[in-house]
Amino acid sequence: MQDEPRGFFEGERIARTSVWTLLLLGFVEIAFSLITLSVALLADGIDSLGDAGVTFFVWTGLRFVRRKPSHRFQYGYYKVESFTAFITGIVLIPVSAYILFRSYRALISPETLRLPVLALLVLMAAGSGSLVRALQMRRVATKYNILSLKLDANNSIKDTTSSFVAFASVLLSSIGIEHADAVGGMLIAVYILTVAYVTIRESSLVLLDEFHEPELAKEIESIIRSSDHVKGIRDLRLRRAGPFIVGALEVEVDGSISLDQAHDVAHHIESSVMKAIKGIRRLIVTPVPHIDPHEHLHEHYFGKETDSPHDDPGDRQDQY
Repeated sequence: MQDEPRGFFEGERIARTSVWTLLLLGFVEIAFSLITLSVALLADGIDSLGDAGVTFFVWTGLRFVRRKPSHRFQYGYYKVESFTAFITGIVLIPVSAYILFRSYRALISPETLRLPVLALLVLMAAGSGSLVRALQMRRVATKYNILSLKLDANNSIKDTTSSFVAFASVLLSSIGIEHADAVGGMLIAVYILTVAYVTIRESSLVLLDEFHEPELAKEIESIIRSSDHVKGIRDLRLRRAGPFIVGALEVEVDGSISLDQAHDVAHHIESSVMKAIKGIRRLIVTPVPHIDPHEHLHEHYFGKETDSPHDDPGDRQDQY
């Protein structure tokens, strides 16, 4: 819990720096694309501006996540982080479409590049900067398990690859293969569309409470069953809330223990699981009495067969 605010603060800081860096790179690449007539450089510049918008949404989402729960949003703002990741994917689609259209026009009517060395230098600088940014984001996102920052880190890796694809395209065009520049722009557009699809799919599944991690569920069950008081587990349900996992389950305990003892068992299980598994934000454990299938229901609640439901209830008031 102590690392939670630090992780969001650090992620927000990196996202904010990335927004301004990408804006600068994008405008520089577009400006030089007008000078060099490189479609691949133009595509990479537009891609950088699109990534700046994407990172802006991530930055905004991380600011919301750090807010405390309110009367209206009683479970906090954790899903804002997943929602911004979803918006990220939506933004990338028109960016990809425009680059694809512009590259197609250049493929039909290719132009000879001017000052290709200048374009190559700009693309090399852009690719190197994107790589450094991607590594920084991935380190923070992995350390603190921040979904939107992970997606933005993947997008930064895509941006790095795009810059080097554009570099190769400009290089081939400079040695006489004129169509290579337009083909490079098309490849960048397709790559952006692929990232958009993955981003929309992953964030949508989180927003719909999809959760399919059987190994994690088995690990949680193993920790719970290690308790001597647990006789069984019912209805283990998990879901993601932004970068965290929340869940609920019922544990069967001996029906003869007191209510206070059952509460202690549940509290111990919650603490053990959250301590052992990083990323679990909340786990609600409800103790229920264990029913032996070999006993009759009235025997379970009233003890021996000779007991009567008319016995003094004071004899059983301490039982759970």
